[in-house]
Amino acid sequence: MILSLSWRNIWRNKTRSLIVVATLAVGLLGGVMFMGLINGWVEQRMHDSIHNEIAHIQIHNPQYLLNEETQHYISDYPSIITALDTMKSVIGYTGRIKVFAMAQSDRATSGIVVMGINPTEEATVSEISTKLVAGEFLENNHRVPSIVVGSTTAESLKLINYNITSEKLDSIEESKIPVEVKNSLKPLIGQRFRSKTTIQKELKRILADNYDSHVDYILKRFAEYRLNSSVILTLQTPEGELHNQMFKVRGVYKTTNSAFDGRFAYVERGILASTAGLQENQVHEVAVLCTGLDEGKTAAASLAPNFKLLSVRSWEQVSPEIAMYAEMGNFMGMIYIVIILFALAFGIVNTMMMSVLERIRELGMLMAIGMNKIRVFTMIMVESILLSLTGGIVGMAISAVILSILSKTGVDFGMWAEGFEALGYSSMVYPEITVGNYIMITVLVIITGMVASLWPARRALKLKPVEALRHE
Repeated sequence: MILSLSWRNIWRNKTRSLIVVATLAVGLLGGVMFMGLINGWVEQRMHDSIHNEIAHIQIHNPQYLLNEETQHYISDYPSIITALDTMKSVIGYTGRIKVFAMAQSDRATSGIVVMGINPTEEATVSEISTKLVAGEFLENNHRVPSIVVGSTTAESLKLINYNITSEKLDSIEESKIPVEVKNSLKPLIGQRFRSKTTIQKELKRILADNYDSHVDYILKRFAEYRLNSSVILTLQTPEGELHNQMFKVRGVYKTTNSAFDGRFAYVERGILASTAGLQENQVHEVAVLCTGLDEGKTAAASLAPNFKLLSVRSWEQVSPEIAMYAEMGNFMGMIYIVIILFALAFGIVNTMMMSVLERIRELGMLMAIGMNKIRVFTMIMVESILLSLTGGIVGMAISAVILSILSKTGVDFGMWAEGFEALGYSSMVYPEITVGNYIMITVLVIITGMVASLWPARRALKLKPVEALRHE
């Protein structure tokens, strides 16, 4: 009876109740959307960390973790393969030779970490081969060995030219660059710029006030990687000797982490082993991909006793910050929801207080005919909870529809792409929300309704039936 009576009471003044419902819906819509974006960023960062950078398990010589010198390798890679082949949770594995080297092009030098890999094995663990923005990924046998570098490394080695052609300029949509800006670029057609600094100076002169708005897009649009350029790697062997080897840049990859792109380059394991004075089965790192995060931790724990002389670490141990991402994402999202509900609670309090003051005579009548104070208190609290839940459900329903669309189309923060990628996050986000998030939000909405009802309910409980019946 109290439930049905409470539901009718909140709709006595439809306009006032609808305003509260709409306010709650809009507030929670914003909160859920924010939480969805946070979840999307966290999921993307965790996925990219696992599938591009660290995998689920890493196995090293313990000495290698101390100073990462070439001589601290794993000497018995085949025995690790035998153990991994028996584990059902293992999807793939790869042995990598990791060597610090000085890379020198015809225009610049840069320090990088060279990864000697077996391309077939690497494809079962890493998605790097799918991140190419130019060229190929160590597919073909060439007379001069191949190297695949990150986009940031290509920039630091000055392996990029900027060439504005009429074909590329005409193909740009007006939504990307206005017609007047395209016309300003026409005098540069046919010119080739060998450095980013040179073209930036020219663009600043030509575009003037439009420079800041369009320079990033123009640089990306007209950049051309100098594939097949020569890069000489200088590295140290286990005996302390310096060896040189020339490679041709066959491909350029780009991930969502510009720091990673500026650090790692990939070559074939056999060639790097020969250059570094190692055997092909002497690797510095074994990376393992499992069916999931929990399976990765379990598999690492079961492997460790079998290889006591090696360091077997799960993704959580290799990169503890990844485990923190999910917790921090949920925490930040919930804090934002709590702040929104705290602000909206004042509107609910005001509405419920007005409802109580308008019904003083009615409440006095109910108490006079036998409704005790507990029932009166319960009725007002149920009204507040129903009002809050109605707005909350509407807001969550609308957000669910919008998020289902955005989870497929994504949200593009391309304007801040450089900043996001410097932190390891993609500028294209695919928001997502879990059932657990909705349940937690629903609980918070109910708590908000309960708390917001305390003051109005206390006001109602102070009424004396005789005085309330005389109220006009």
